[in-house]
Amino acid sequence: MKVTRPGSMTPSMGGGDGRYPSSPYGLFAYGKDSGRRRAPNQDHQVDIDTNDVPDAVEEAPYHTPDMANVLGIPDNQVTPAVEQAIGRLMVRINGLTENLSELKQRQAHLARSEGRDPFTGAISRPAFMQILENEMALVGADRTNRTLLLCELADIDEILQRHGQDCKEGLFNYVRRIMADFIMSPHHLGYLGCNDFAALMYNVDEEDIWQRVDAITRWLDQHPFVHNDQPISVVPVFGLHHAHSGDTPRSALNAADTALRAHKEMYLAQLARIPQGI
Repeated sequence: MKVTRPGSMTPSMGGGDGRYPSSPYGLFAYGKDSGRRRAPNQDHQVDIDTNDVPDAVEEAPYHTPDMANVLGIPDNQVTPAVEQAIGRLMVRINGLTENLSELKQRQAHLARSEGRDPFTGAISRPAFMQILENEMALVGADRTNRTLLLCELADIDEILQRHGQDCKEGLFNYVRRIMADFIMSPHHLGYLGCNDFAALMYNVDEEDIWQRVDAITRWLDQHPFVHNDQPISVVPVFGLHHAHSGDTPRSALNAADTALRAHKEMYLAQLARIPQGI
């Protein structure tokens, strides 16, 4: 069978030979008379042979017996009651699938939040102490250097007396975020309770640690936490301890705390030398 198609009133691509643009506006790119010269006959006809084109076949509709065959039920046993039962079964399966997907999402959320302190967002004390215990057991058995850094907010009592307990959660969360910007993975940052933070750091020399401490202190001083439109400056003091063979979590914390007390006394002595009112 041959189908005769009338010619187009607009110059075409010329059978794909690249002589004419596909857009009617393209004629003007070749001169104002290019369309007239290049397309002399606008009423031509094209014969298309469709003998080799197969006839369209309608797609067979979906039947319940197809689903029954998947379940192993013979076609002759697919009654309306069986069809309804299969439908209810599929609805139930879909519901269970959705519930399973929601359960997996909840489990993933719990896994991410497990071991986190809800007050500050840092690693909770039990989780941090477990990490510290595991790492102290490895000291001397590998080439990794481990340093415990302890941080205390020295003026927290004065802050709470002046601004109230309202600011405590926001302030501690703010301090944790600033410290986390300078103590990143693979190092661990935990909250030990009260006004103490702790960090376990790997293969970092003492000079590098004190540079981070100085950066944290300067940032908190220059960008104070704002509560009820009032800036709150916080003063952190630090102590560090390089772990050695035979250390336990308690001995490492005690050593870091001793260094922190010395740092705090030095800071308070500097404040005492500053004249009042300055």
